[in-house]
Amino acid sequence: MIGKKKECVVVLVNYNGFDDTKACLESIQLVDGNLPYVVLIDNASVEAQKLESLKALYKDLFIIYSEENLGFGRANNLGIRWAQDNLDFDYLLLLNNDTLIDPKSIFYLIEPFKRDSHIAITTSKTMYEANRDIVWYGGGIINKLKGWPIIYDFQKPATQEGANKAKYVGFISGCVMMFSKSSIEQLQGFDDDYFMYCEDLELSLRASKLGFKLYYEPKSIIYHKVQGSSKSKVKGMKVNNPNLSFLFFHMKSNQWITMKKHLKTIHFIPFNIYFWLLFSYLMSKYLIYGRNEMIKVGWKTFLRIYKYSS
Repeated sequence: MIGKKKECVVVLVNYNGFDDTKACLESIQLVDGNLPYVVLIDNASVEAQKLESLKALYKDLFIIYSEENLGFGRANNLGIRWAQDNLDFDYLLLLNNDTLIDPKSIFYLIEPFKRDSHIAITTSKTMYEANRDIVWYGGGIINKLKGWPIIYDFQKPATQEGANKAKYVGFISGCVMMFSKSSIEQLQGFDDDYFMYCEDLELSLRASKLGFKLYYEPKSIIYHKVQGSSKSKVKGMKVNNPNLSFLFFHMKSNQWITMKKHLKTIHFIPFNIYFWLLFSYLMSKYLIYGRNEMIKVGWKTFLRIYKYSS
């Protein structure tokens, strides 16, 4: 093992986001108590050489350079495995690099594990970094019909009672996930089949299916810049999103595969009907608005789903 034992190790993933990663490290530098180890995975960024300068900023920083872009889930898994093989720790935090962490956040994320041994993952109240009075994530559950999370108090004022109440939840965002050493050993991070999107959806369902609990702790606060690796100002499945092809393929195919893996038949059948109705509606909408390239993307998405189902 490298160095002495620490209570926590933080895993960050960087993809051409040096400024965000630097700001995130600066916020970790200010956390209360002993500073955690930080394992930074670089996803074959063009700015990889700049990252070496961060070692002067943060003493216990280990940078792993991937020769290819592994995507979000697999890059985090690389960091998890490296930490397990090389560092001695009790808790592991997966944190988006486009976040800023409150000084007491790590402490509050660890405390619930000491009260309930069935907890596998804890998470923070997450606010928009650009507007720190508005909630981005205040806990959540998974709507099994739509196969998608419902986020409590999303885009509502931070003063909402629900957003400030600690609770067990059914969905935890991949933006910030704290694991005990035992739970990360059992869950082994995200599904390696997913390049990007729905990794947190799958992991939340898998953990719950195994009998683990997920816990939301609002005293732990994170500020999120939201989709830092995407430079487009247009988000989601909107017609004018320049990243629509990439987003649609990965998000829709991963969503279907996740539900197929984890829903019981009685829940999967109505989801499947809803999914393909929405799929058809979206494809029609894109074609009406001239996004003709989506024909190929839709077919590619269908083939990935068909390959998995067969």
